[in-house]
Amino acid sequence: MITPFRSLRRRSANRSVLLALTGAGLFLASLDAYVVVTALLPMLKSVNIAVNRPEQATPIITGFLLGYLAVMPIAGGLSDRFGRLRLFAACLLLFAFGSFLTATAPSLSQLVTGRVLQGAGGGALVPAVLALAADLYPAGARSPVLGAVSALQEVGSVLGPLWGGLITASSFGWTWIFWINIPFAALLLWGLWPEIRAGGEPRRDASLDWLGALLATAGLALLTLALYAANPEQSPVGEGFFWQAPLALLCFGLFVWHEHRTPQPLINVRRFRDSSFTGSALTNAIAGAGLMVALVYIPVLANAVFSMNASGAALLLFRLMLGIPIGALLGGFLAQRLRSYRAVAALGLVLAAAGFFMLSGWNEGSLKPHLLGLPFTVADGELFLTGLGLGIEIAPVSAALLDAVGDAERGAGASFLIVMRLVGMLVGFSLVAGFGLWEFHRVTAHLLPPLPGLNPNFATQFAIYAGKVKGAIFEEYHLIFRSTSIALFIGALLAAATLRPLPRPRWR
Repeated sequence: MITPFRSLRRRSANRSVLLALTGAGLFLASLDAYVVVTALLPMLKSVNIAVNRPEQATPIITGFLLGYLAVMPIAGGLSDRFGRLRLFAACLLLFAFGSFLTATAPSLSQLVTGRVLQGAGGGALVPAVLALAADLYPAGARSPVLGAVSALQEVGSVLGPLWGGLITASSFGWTWIFWINIPFAALLLWGLWPEIRAGGEPRRDASLDWLGALLATAGLALLTLALYAANPEQSPVGEGFFWQAPLALLCFGLFVWHEHRTPQPLINVRRFRDSSFTGSALTNAIAGAGLMVALVYIPVLANAVFSMNASGAALLLFRLMLGIPIGALLGGFLAQRLRSYRAVAALGLVLAAAGFFMLSGWNEGSLKPHLLGLPFTVADGELFLTGLGLGIEIAPVSAALLDAVGDAERGAGASFLIVMRLVGMLVGFSLVAGFGLWEFHRVTAHLLPPLPGLNPNFATQFAIYAGKVKGAIFEEYHLIFRSTSIALFIGALLAAATLRPLPRPRWR
């Protein structure tokens, strides 16, 4: 049963200002998630690393994601305990300090440390802002607000590489990507300070469930390793699958057992008895898997099959990414207008499934046909449709889960929602990628490249060989996209069967 809405903050005209300021902070942090992609070479040069060793740039990118993942399981619980705005202010300061370390880094170690702190501070902002939006608006009236918050985050992720490239190419240099974060963070804190000082948020006396966080993290790490196919030509799953998967299940079992018994659980596992809570969590994980497949395989497909350079591959992916924030706004509006979480979430996932099904039919000429004589190709429409569907799902699923948790658990619920999306991205992607690569190696195992030497038919034989390899690559991607389409369609059925209708808003 949904806990009746109870205001955690004063209802006033300030709520729009609060959401605008906290949303701006979330946008600032999301810009930095991928901002370094277009600034890696000058960053490497600044710490005296040769640009012909790009593998050393990996920690600069993954450092942000590492900090993001590390803080996410406990970030929402911290906001429940200390208050949304207090946590927001502390994490924005941490993000600004990480930006300072990155901008002044004389070495790779400080550069990576700065990025980790940026990820930790920026990642904790997400559940805090989502929970704040749910605090300020009652159940039945919050889906448009959650859609707007999610759209801001997605727009930041899309614009990040472009923003980084523009500043890096300017006379200021790459360090200003991070220097500029500090005055913006200070300005946001100045705007929020009167509300923070006035108080009005509850403080919950509770200890954090560190053991629960450790068990959940260990289970996720082991499951990801079990499903990751390091040698796909031999097995579609990891080499240690038969001991890692059972150990992961043991960790999850211990996590559930511990959460049942601890007085202050990381997540109240009794919530899983609520079909709307469970359905929202699983639906979000499935959508996360679909998003990860798109983020990884569309650029790789563009490079490996369509012979595009990095910028061309990024532009191809941009067609899909553009649809996500638009879909997030549209999904929030439609859920409110139609008074239905389940219909809108299912619609979004069906559209995404249809988009991936269309992508599974791509061939060498798929990027050329124009759409109804417009200056857009059919492929542009298919990619945009896929992103639009993935975006439409976000707001109704988020609102359904946050409606299902109690006021005191709303921050933890927001964290859990994001963790489930990350779980889907990691586990779903590992599983789909493993089977796709395994199928590719199975199909190409009998193919032997012709030897040049004195072979008079070498050119013809090599062309035939290359054609068969390219055909196998297409078959691999067709399998991956079809599998993702089926998974998203199952997610649509799950959303339609489990999500609860919108309650009538009860304002105070």
